[in-house]
Amino acid sequence: MLLKNKVAVVTGASKGMGKAIATEFAKEGAQVCLVSRSKESLKETVKEIKEQTDGEVIFLTGDVKDPQLSKLVYDQVMNKWGSCHILVNNAGGPKMGSFLDHSDETWDEAIQQNLLSVVRFTKQFAFKMKEQQWGRIINISSTLAKEPTAQMVLSATARAGVSAFSKAISNELAEYNITINTICPGGVLTDRLVDLVSELAEKNGVTYEEQLSQNGSQIPMKRLASPKEIADFAVFLASAKASYITGQNIMVDGGLTQSYF
Repeated sequence: MLLKNKVAVVTGASKGMGKAIATEFAKEGAQVCLVSRSKESLKETVKEIKEQTDGEVIFLTGDVKDPQLSKLVYDQVMNKWGSCHILVNNAGGPKMGSFLDHSDETWDEAIQQNLLSVVRFTKQFAFKMKEQQWGRIINISSTLAKEPTAQMVLSATARAGVSAFSKAISNELAEYNITINTICPGGVLTDRLVDLVSELAEKNGVTYEEQLSQNGSQIPMKRLASPKEIADFAVFLASAKASYITGQNIMVDGGLTQSYF
């Protein structure tokens, strides 16, 4: 069990990649705190994880855009377990559209959700990780951080900011045995992807199935990833086996990204 007796916090944990990561962490022996906006989804996810594992799982309802949420999560985890070893920053992405159409309010929401939430949660938990001389911080981002597109400009801008932030602070945290890395998935079969594909299908005048097939065909492996494939890599980064990897922006995309640096 790679994460036995470790305490982990996973945001955006009620669905998709966050749910898969929380599940695999619990399977590997971690005690996990799940964070998400939907109380009902969280309760169902906790039930499912407990049916599959012996891990101890708790949850807290909240929106990562809330500046107070990181402190609330920290306090709950400290009161329950007295420590936190692993933080996974994960949140759903903002909507599609041209930058010409996005309002200041839309930009602010995207930056709060996908960039500043990472900054706040990381800062909140970094002090405890420094004190215990051990920590793993994992950000779930997107290949858009490296290869942006016009229609996903909100996500691309915020995700690139996460990559820069993580690299900038990795040197400061490294001497305390704290690593921070960013996983950049390509196409992953989540509810978020279903929504995006549906939007594209409507825009392009094709069926959902046709659009999904077209998206998959653009990936060298000719298929989309499962959330578990992202979760398996997160388990590795969270474990002692990845102790010398930090400050990295890692594409987990079936070969989709064409840049090699």
